[in-house]
Amino acid sequence: MPGIVAGALVAHPPVLVSEVGGANARRVEATGSALRRLDGILSRVPVDLVIVISPHGPASVRELPVRRGPQVAGDLGRFRASRVRVAAEVDLACATRLVSTAEAAGFPLSWSDDRDLDHGVVVPFHFLPRTTAGRPCLFLGISDWPLARFQEVGAWLHAQLQDREVLLVASGDLSHRLTRDAPYGFNRQGPVFDGLVVDGLRSQQWERIETMDPDLADQAGECGLRPLAMLLGAARVAGLHSEVLSYEGPFGVGYPVVHFGHQAPVMDMQELGRRAIATYLRERRIIEPPEPVPSDLQAPSAVFVTLRRHGELRGCMGSIRPVEPSAVREVIRYAIASALRDPRFDPVELDEVPELTVSVQLLDPPEPVDDPHSLNPAVYGVIVRQGDRQALLLPGIEGIDTTAQQFEAACDKAGIDPRTPVMLERFRTRSIE
Repeated sequence: MPGIVAGALVAHPPVLVSEVGGANARRVEATGSALRRLDGILSRVPVDLVIVISPHGPASVRELPVRRGPQVAGDLGRFRASRVRVAAEVDLACATRLVSTAEAAGFPLSWSDDRDLDHGVVVPFHFLPRTTAGRPCLFLGISDWPLARFQEVGAWLHAQLQDREVLLVASGDLSHRLTRDAPYGFNRQGPVFDGLVVDGLRSQQWERIETMDPDLADQAGECGLRPLAMLLGAARVAGLHSEVLSYEGPFGVGYPVVHFGHQAPVMDMQELGRRAIATYLRERRIIEPPEPVPSDLQAPSAVFVTLRRHGELRGCMGSIRPVEPSAVREVIRYAIASALRDPRFDPVELDEVPELTVSVQLLDPPEPVDDPHSLNPAVYGVIVRQGDRQALLLPGIEGIDTTAQQFEAACDKAGIDPRTPVMLERFRTRSIE
């Protein structure tokens, strides 16, 4: 009973394409890297149909549009990059079957003869060439349906396509109102919306997204919630697991890259950290990561490793930007560094290792912010820089409850006068247990 066997939520900023963004494309390199990694993951999944729902495709008030095909194509000409072009074959037999049965199920689908693919399709296909090459597709637009109905359509698609192995791609950005220079201007609900969606996907608490206040989504100025709702409806009945590969918002727009697949292998961070430290103390050797490595630890990532003994801090070190080729190797590196090179503590002794508790946090790419009021110590870590001085504070530090406290503590750690101009960045973290 295949149906929906994998899925993805993918951002679609044209600036990500070098022919459009030029030098600005480097500011969304985390998104580009995550899409290339996603292409590697999905290209290995046996799939004979790709369904894409784009918020910038054909739209209808009462019906869900389906591109008729049989051949469709699109480019980024409206973004002055007409040479960036993709083409696909529409599985007309499958589309016709769905259109003919959808009305009775309460999900009316309608044909669209528009064969020009929008950037919500072109950008993801440009970055997922191995996943999409040679595979027949269906392209869905959006309708003015409530969120719950999109969830129901996703579950219905899974049930209707039991004879196929289907990849469902939800194209969509999150809030367009994250900063003062955002396309729709700043709204304080923008970061709240993005935090709710990203945290819900990371924690598998999808109901937080599915039951959110519609006014919150309206104020956030998003374009990806309805495609995501369809994907969540399918993923829930298909037994898929969401894995956030990347999230950033450098232009005031939230760009997510999320893989939906079957449960990934779990790596015990306690055992890994203790074994790395003990082996280095005994043999002065850095261990190799155990196999299999979960996919969220395969890509490079900055990390912080915190060691405690009987509840008391014993060492904490990490990286602002990754120095190893994978996150798991970064964890091994900084577990050893936390044990031996934290200048606040004596080096850990071998007989202490069994009593250590190891906490690992992966850092999302930092993004610049204009002023300390954009911080939130419960949500974001902070990096302050002035000349060759810099300091980093993780989020959720006990005793730091306000943005002012966080900013001043970071400046104090760096030896910077908080009344002078500083470069300021914020970042999210995710704990790996």
